[in-house]
Amino acid sequence: MLKVAILGCGRWGKNHLQTLSKLRDEKLVDSISVVDISKEARESAILADQVSETMDGVDADLVIIATPSNLHANQARQLMAKGYHVLVEKPLGCCESEAAQVLASAHENGRVIGVGLLLRFHPAVSLAKRMLSSGELGRLESLRFVRRTMRNAPPGGNVIESLGVHAIDLMCHLMSESEPSAVNVEGDETEARIALEFPRGIEAIIDIGWQTSSERRIVTLVGSNAILRFDLDIHDKAFLITDNGEEEIFCESSHSPLEAELRHILNGIVNFNSGEAWTSVPDYGAALRGVRWTERAIQALPIVRPH
Repeated sequence: MLKVAILGCGRWGKNHLQTLSKLRDEKLVDSISVVDISKEARESAILADQVSETMDGVDADLVIIATPSNLHANQARQLMAKGYHVLVEKPLGCCESEAAQVLASAHENGRVIGVGLLLRFHPAVSLAKRMLSSGELGRLESLRFVRRTMRNAPPGGNVIESLGVHAIDLMCHLMSESEPSAVNVEGDETEARIALEFPRGIEAIIDIGWQTSSERRIVTLVGSNAILRFDLDIHDKAFLITDNGEEEIFCESSHSPLEAELRHILNGIVNFNSGEAWTSVPDYGAALRGVRWTERAIQALPIVRPH
């Protein structure tokens, strides 16, 4: 069993802690440490085996980095240099060159690194990939991703960096890891509409926003034979729409994306330690592509000029 530390136990760090406690009950995790400079965060981490203000002396095989995004790259490099394997929440870096340095550090130190693009582990995404490969949807014509949340925008946050990065990575993943040819953006740092252009005239529309009137997390794939739609909050089924109407299609797994992601990296570290092969999801090329196109989308945001 592996020891896991969570560096940063805010909103998302708490989700990691809750999921890891389940894996600890299954004997997949030995112990969980929470490391946070906030006394309040440490005191609220009641599911942890131990808490600490710093990483000094923390015994862990894997460290999950869930701190503010501007700290991710430096913390990942420092931790890998000290011998820890890491799972870095998005973004991996503030730009492609910084992200590339983190991945190079993983090679240099011989460490396992994962990037928290967890929608790749969503059961309905796996279902969609199989249906695309089998031709059941026909020729893919367009993609749509809607992620609108009632949560307030974090101070200094950018909706593309926080929410759009998942959508951009997922659209490329569903397009067989294709590279977009162009990106167009409307909106601002709180609400935006991103259009990714792919080969063969396929367009992926990404609609994201904070402080909206309702919660929506919907992905739609439009094929020449059928449409597949699924809600990212539902982990066990999707809806197939054909000329004959709409039917439920059930997924092979009902694990949450976070649980599946954690199971994957824990298994990867076990394989690594025994000298067996392990696979990074996303792979390094896809991780860099996600940073690259997120950066380009942010740069494409319209500039609001005073009158």
